[in-house]
Amino acid sequence: MYQQQLFRVAGVFGANSNSSTPLWNVFVDVVRGNVLAPSLESSSSAGRRKSAQTNDGAYTTSDSTDVSPNFTDTPDPSPEPSDNCPSLSNAYALSQTQLISRLTDPCRYDRNEPPITVNDIGEIVPIDVYTQFYIYALKDLDSNDLQFMLQGLLQFRYNDTRLAFADYAPNRQQPIVGDSDLRNLLWVPHIFLANEQSSNVLGTNEKDMLTTIYPDGTVLVSTRIQATLYCWMNFEKFPFDDQKCTTVIESWMYNTSMLTLHWELTKPVSFHTQLQLTEYDLYGWVCNETVSVSDTFTMSHGALQGNYSALSFSVMLSREVGYYIIDYFVPSMMIVAISWVSFWLQADQTPARTMMGCSTLLSFITLSLSQENSLSKVSYVTMSEVWFLVCTAFIFGSLMEFAFVNTIWRRNNNLELKKRSTKYIVRSTFVPRLKRNPRSFNRSTSSLSSCNKVCGSNQNNTVITIETPIIIADGLSRENSAISLEENDVSISSGSTAELTQSKPEEKPAQTFATMTPKEVSLWIDRKMRFIFPLAFLIFNALFWTLVYCL
Repeated sequence: MYQQQLFRVAGVFGANSNSSTPLWNVFVDVVRGNVLAPSLESSSSAGRRKSAQTNDGAYTTSDSTDVSPNFTDTPDPSPEPSDNCPSLSNAYALSQTQLISRLTDPCRYDRNEPPITVNDIGEIVPIDVYTQFYIYALKDLDSNDLQFMLQGLLQFRYNDTRLAFADYAPNRQQPIVGDSDLRNLLWVPHIFLANEQSSNVLGTNEKDMLTTIYPDGTVLVSTRIQATLYCWMNFEKFPFDDQKCTTVIESWMYNTSMLTLHWELTKPVSFHTQLQLTEYDLYGWVCNETVSVSDTFTMSHGALQGNYSALSFSVMLSREVGYYIIDYFVPSMMIVAISWVSFWLQADQTPARTMMGCSTLLSFITLSLSQENSLSKVSYVTMSEVWFLVCTAFIFGSLMEFAFVNTIWRRNNNLELKKRSTKYIVRSTFVPRLKRNPRSFNRSTSSLSSCNKVCGSNQNNTVITIETPIIIADGLSRENSAISLEENDVSISSGSTAELTQSKPEEKPAQTFATMTPKEVSLWIDRKMRFIFPLAFLIFNALFWTLVYCL
């Protein structure tokens, strides 16, 4: 009906389309909505009136023209919205749906404009949005993907004076409560999770979004969300690490000159009483208010530049090490200890010692890989890798010790030692062809030469050399002495030896050497390794656990 009236007015103006006439101005006002559309009389009516403008700007009509429309029941052309908007004088008697419909009528409310206010000096006062987060669950803290899942109730509170109805209905104390339909009628701050991978609003049939409007204009928006967030973890002390996972909430559309985020003063972040984590222990949390800077370099808000208010809260998590102690560290200690059993086996038992060394090494590598697969590939060395490398070195060292003693076992030459001590045994083991004492060598030569003189040049004489040990005072040294006996005349050889002894009575006894067979050396090394390896492993454990819990 209203469009038909406009077309009829346009048809009347077609005969006189001079846009400078006052009647044309009336038509423009009608189109713009400043004047209610009047009812028009039929164009065939004889009583047409002409519009004229008086000196004070008011419109008057005259019956002397045939082209002016007939405005009947013309209302007051006041631009006040109260004249065009639904009345709130009987707000106390309206239902909740009717009240919110009149409060959010386009003549009073624009949901695209924030409820900003201007102070006395003409500056815009930012909107204060207070935030509260109630966390239902924390789960799926994945060390491989560096993320975790959060379920909670996110709540925003701000004041919108355009929605206050306390002045219209003083006796109405109950707030207006609605779901997502009510939220779509209102202006709400555009907030997002800055470090989210994915998020969604929870709900079965409908989304769990609750909007509450209080009589003073306070708006409370509550949403149950589930979000997968990134958590930048540090694994230098894994599996004895503490992690700090942060959730960042930022304003998307409005910078700090328009909107400011704040945490609620009481219980800004709270957790469900039955919240439990499987791998971590929640021992604290920290919340903070920050400012995010968006410029041409960061592009955190796209083409929008400026400072944007942001909120963050971090949960402090400590990894539970019981699983790793029972399933990794204790078995690895046992595997390393099993590799030491080969020290009680002789060096010639090659199959047994080789199989034991290789099986323990492969078993430990398999055990380590099973728990390292759950960890993200990082460039720095972690504590678990330090443990893996040192334990591998102990197992590999037992294999190398077997190869060393087996090589000595198969030697044919005895080791001549000055003393049977660790220093000389080790030195002779690495340098097996040690020269004998020259004085002892000279004495043996003299004994042989004197025997040759006594025996003469008889080629039929047979010389038998008997190696007899000469026991030194300490019982640890022995030397080879050559006694030449002639098959025909044994007394001659003995006599010559006596002459040699009597000819040099003033000469001091030669320095003697201790001799060890290769088998004795191999057994000696195995006996030492039975104490050196466990002692070294105990020292390593003392240093390792000190670094873990004291640094």
